[in-house]
Amino acid sequence: MSVEDEISREIGELKDKINELDRKLEEINARIEKSISERDKVHARMREIKEKVKTLKEEKTTLVDENRILRREVRDLRQKLLNYVIEKRQLRGELKNLKLSMDVNRIKRRLDEIDLYLASHRVSREEEKKLFEEASKLEAMLLDYEKALKIHLSLNELSPQMEEVKRELEEKRKRLEEVSSRLSQISMEMEALNNVYDSLKEEADRNHSKYLEAREERDRLEAERILATSRIYDLYKLLRGKREELLKRRISEVKAKKKKEAIAKLERGEKLEFEEMKILLEDETLWQASGGASQ
Repeated sequence: MSVEDEISREIGELKDKINELDRKLEEINARIEKSISERDKVHARMREIKEKVKTLKEEKTTLVDENRILRREVRDLRQKLLNYVIEKRQLRGELKNLKLSMDVNRIKRRLDEIDLYLASHRVSREEEKKLFEEASKLEAMLLDYEKALKIHLSLNELSPQMEEVKRELEEKRKRLEEVSSRLSQISMEMEALNNVYDSLKEEADRNHSKYLEAREERDRLEAERILATSRIYDLYKLLRGKREELLKRRISEVKAKKKKEAIAKLERGEKLEFEEMKILLEDETLWQASGGASQ
């Protein structure tokens, strides 16, 4: 096998190798695009989860502040209600201690009777003393009644106030339960989202690793392709040189043959053609030796 044939064979093999490398590069580029696409999709989902977690954190911060305020308000309302209960109990105790054996109207009528009797009758010192003592007792009973009336009024005032505190306390407790329940729900949601995020991160890392591996393989194949292409270029250059050398040699052989024929013509004294003269002119020494100058 000639050198040219050997070079052509190697060029053919290199072209086949480049075609195979192109096929592999196409497959790898498809894998790279797929890995990037899957990685980007996962990253998009991760961003969505991060936004959801951020929103939940903001809501949690707001609810934690509200929870703290509600707990303080519930404690204050409990204390306020307890104070009302203690006050009501004390008032009822005071009312229980009052001895009210007659109604107010009877007491007032009896005091009027005593005043009228003292004003319209001459009474002895002893009788007057008895009447004054009775009047004092009746006036003391009136004072107890006035005190009892005030206690009743206070109790009547306390009842709606206590009901208002109870209503407000119930509302605060209900809202506190809602807030606490929502906080617990947020914690569970955040935990679930964080677990999903961690899982997605692992998936994204795997896709990124596949991408890096495929890119590394692509770079290696592209380097092989560049080397093969460069080798083909060098071989084509070498082949052109060989062909040019062969062509020159053939041209030289043809010229030598024609030169020989031209010299033979000169020796026979035959007339030379233009191409034959041109060939001989290329070798001036030969031309002169052949008597060409005189001819």
